[in-house]
Amino acid sequence: RRARGGGVSKAAMLCVLSVLCSAAKRPTRASDKSLPTPHHQFFTRIETTAHQLNATSDYPPYKRFMSVHYDYSLRRARIDYEPVPHMPPKSYVRRYDLGHEWMVTEIRSTKECQKSRLREAMPAPAFPERFIYMGQTRVRGKLCDHWREDHGEETVEYFQTADTGVPLRLTTEAVESTSPVRTTTPLMTYDFYRFEPGPQPEEAFRMQGSSTSPVFGTETELAIGECDRVVQDMGFPYIHFFHTYFYA
Repeated sequence: RRARGGGVSKAAMLCVLSVLCSAAKRPTRASDKSLPTPHHQFFTRIETTAHQLNATSDYPPYKRFMSVHYDYSLRRARIDYEPVPHMPPKSYVRRYDLGHEWMVTEIRSTKECQKSRLREAMPAPAFPERFIYMGQTRVRGKLCDHWREDHGEETVEYFQTADTGVPLRLTTEAVESTSPVRTTTPLMTYDFYRFEPGPQPEEAFRMQGSSTSPVFGTETELAIGECDRVVQDMGFPYIHFFHTYFYA
């Protein structure tokens, strides 16, 4: 509405200023920034920290390390666990494309393996629709986009590099209080190192590759025919190597 003389009315000007100020103060929501795009092919080394365990005790382990070859595009995955006290090294291979899986372990320099049919489809990687964008922060010296999944008494804090979109850290936290200051206690942390996006070599998903993984102390090769079959082909539990967002 125009004031006399063609100028903008005072009421109209105040309305415009109010809209501009409210827009400037409005926090960023998930809808303002596209959700992260899950990588479908990659290699990474992951360090997990179980914060509620005793860091000075050997068992159960406070920290564990695993290497992951992941290829959702071709429906296959391999997860190698490095040894820790009282827990031997293991290599799991899921060949969803071929309908079978196996696990290799090494105890006292002797390797053995088990195999099973794999009947279900490979779980698709996905970030939650209710991810909240929290802005940018630095993790391990790198500028990261920070996303949060809020479950009320527990949250998931996810950080990926702002320039390349590479996962750097994911932490689950228990929310102790929100007022007057937000206080949380870390539960589980996944730190991603050497994250290398791209197709994975076919050899990584063969028995020769998994049975000679660097996590083992010997170079003995196994053949799939040497593996014992799991009773009733019940298979192995899922491995959630990236919280609930990526598992195989």
